[in-house]
Amino acid sequence: MINTYQTSMPPPPIPPRLGSVMSAPGPGHSKPLLRFLIGMIVLQMVLLLGGFAYLYHTDNKYHKDLDSKYLDDMIILKRLEECEKDIQSVLDCKKLVEKYKSILAKVSQEEGRAAKITGDGPSYGAMARMIVKQPVSGTPPTKYLEWNIGHSVRKNVQYYMSSWLKVLQPGDYNIYSQVAFSKWHPKTPLASRVKLRKGETGEEKDLMTAYCSLGDQDHTDVCTAFQGGVFSLEPDDQLSVWVTDPSLVNYEEGTTTFGLYKL
Repeated sequence: MINTYQTSMPPPPIPPRLGSVMSAPGPGHSKPLLRFLIGMIVLQMVLLLGGFAYLYHTDNKYHKDLDSKYLDDMIILKRLEECEKDIQSVLDCKKLVEKYKSILAKVSQEEGRAAKITGDGPSYGAMARMIVKQPVSGTPPTKYLEWNIGHSVRKNVQYYMSSWLKVLQPGDYNIYSQVAFSKWHPKTPLASRVKLRKGETGEEKDLMTAYCSLGDQDHTDVCTAFQGGVFSLEPDDQLSVWVTDPSLVNYEEGTTTFGLYKL
């Protein structure tokens, strides 16, 4: 008897479900994408090489300009060394000194421009704001006000003998003093003077003078002698404040001060 339910043929394939059949991209679809990627890579390489070329050209130009700008200055400095060794003539050395001064002027101008751009003032400024110190009983009498160095503010200004300020830098200074008197003097007007001398042993002269009046001894008010001005000072110039009588001065905080600052 023949078995009709067995066969050596493989079973037929299962038919795909509806919507699951996706067509594979053909070889022509990948060419535009490949061209786009190659173009981007080439563009980046061109931009990178162009940037290196620009930086190289700019750096060379900067160094050439710098060399040409300071070459003459270096030559002048070299010839100044020869002047020091008496190799150059006196006339040539005078000309070189004038050129050297012009170089220093250019440097000063550049420093001033840099300070304006950054908003910083020169680091070599000078100033002082002095706080008065009440005299101690039993000390030798003096008509020069003494200053409380520990509570005063100074920059590039020294002090001498507790009463004098010593200037270290030349220039124009705004100088001011304020002296308050709270007692009356029967014979002498109440006055304060800013004194100037050249060095510790130089002759003193009155730089400024100010007066104030309380009327008579029955008045209990306070009068203030204020003075200020701009003066040219040299290194080692010394300044101090002289008063009619220190015992008549009001020593309350903020009433009697003295200061200066370089313009």
